[in-house]
Amino acid sequence: MVATITSQHGIERVQSNCSLSPLQYLADDKTSAQVSLAEGHKFDRDVELLIYYNEVHSPSVAVEMGMQDMKPDSLMGAPSAMVSFYPDIPEMELSKACGEFVFLMDRSGSMGLPMNNQNSQLRIEAAKETLLLLLKSLPMGCYFNIYGFGSSYEKFFPESVKYTQETMEEAVQRVKDLEADLGGTEILSPLCDIYKAPSIPGHPLQLFVFTDGEVGDTFSVIKTVQLNSKKHRCFSFGIGEGASTSLIKSIARVSGGTAQFITGKDRMQTKALGSLKFALNSSVNDISLKWDLPAGLSANMLSPKQTVLFRGQRLIIYAQLTGTMPKVESSGEVCLMYTLQGKGLKNRVTFSLQPKANTSFTIHRLAAKSLIQIKDLGSHKTSKGEEKDVVNISIQSGVLSSFTAFIAINKELNQPVQGPLAPRVIPTPGLYDSLPTIGCAGFGESVVLQLISLQKANGSWELGENLTKILGTNLEDIQAANPAKVRCKVEQKKRFELWDGRIIIGIGMNEGPAAK
Repeated sequence: MVATITSQHGIERVQSNCSLSPLQYLADDKTSAQVSLAEGHKFDRDVELLIYYNEVHSPSVAVEMGMQDMKPDSLMGAPSAMVSFYPDIPEMELSKACGEFVFLMDRSGSMGLPMNNQNSQLRIEAAKETLLLLLKSLPMGCYFNIYGFGSSYEKFFPESVKYTQETMEEAVQRVKDLEADLGGTEILSPLCDIYKAPSIPGHPLQLFVFTDGEVGDTFSVIKTVQLNSKKHRCFSFGIGEGASTSLIKSIARVSGGTAQFITGKDRMQTKALGSLKFALNSSVNDISLKWDLPAGLSANMLSPKQTVLFRGQRLIIYAQLTGTMPKVESSGEVCLMYTLQGKGLKNRVTFSLQPKANTSFTIHRLAAKSLIQIKDLGSHKTSKGEEKDVVNISIQSGVLSSFTAFIAINKELNQPVQGPLAPRVIPTPGLYDSLPTIGCAGFGESVVLQLISLQKANGSWELGENLTKILGTNLEDIQAANPAKVRCKVEQKKRFELWDGRIIIGIGMNEGPAAK
């Protein structure tokens, strides 16, 4: 396998989970390179490439000419532009993090089913583990509450409470007692209850929604979230194969949050922590674009409007250039305006309107995908007019939708290929697969989850029998090794890093003889 990489940014290096040949540059400015798998690769695992670029935080604009045989005003016939923005947002100190965190958990009957055919863990149990992890990861001084919903809804506290050791312990105990026993999936009532509560000054609302199915009146739910988008962000999680794609994506998009889907062997905890990390960090707000193009040319936006960007996220905007392209060498300019930590900032990018030809039409196809994601709400929710648009875009671009499919054709006979599909399952090993479960109190947690269950709200652990049992030692040995003969407390800075799709929890002890 040979991979050819092209980018407006210089390519610094390429890493992989497989052995690679040395990187070969195809251009002097290092904007094009080639890499291949080393000899002897068995294709017994997914091939992952991690590409590092130079000057990644500089905004860029790429223009691509349309297909000659398409109508000049069609999606694939008109020129397309792609704006890429990856701002350098500073990391916020956790001690300064604040917010009101409300967790809205699906407790309908279907949450009592297994995650999928490969994972026998019940969805409600995975959700409870995730809630436990999120609770232990909140910053001191914030506010929180937990809702469970089905045909009716319940909440832990009448109103959001301050995050302390006492309130955290009470919530943890109640999380362990949660069951998938509330019937249907009616999310609108608890949402309205959350939104009608008065805002807490200095603590913006951050809403985390976990659901595994279709909800009643999807459009009313999306509209309600959108109407309250100025006062909160929504981070949504679709659990299993039956979650409503339009709901999960839309409530996150209209509120400036993020959407995640947990299927297959995905770890819900990993994705939930990633979203919490976004929620706790600084963000770029009030994003807008202003185009400066030659007379007779205009930009028609193809991407949904996105006004918020979190640290570590990249914003990609697609636009169709309509009108008459200049015959001579000329350029355009786009001005990117945004707010960071209360300051208004601008970035201006000049780009050529005489781009090189690209026979694969990559930008056009990515723009088509973006447009399909906006219009395609599934067979039950998409209007007939929008469905017709989606089908036309899909057929023009060769990008799949829920109304189209690829069919394999035998070119010699000019007939569809017959016969059953033969899937090849490649196992993906994960950190949690190798973690043992220790027989102690709790609900079947791994070692990591058992450690988290003992953690205090301020990030520390009491040195006692329960902790030493998990660590595989005993209290007497640790106390004997402590020369100061004082009560010892293991401290953990409340931080988490996501690496290779797995959770890495850093435990830092005080330096000195006792720390060994």
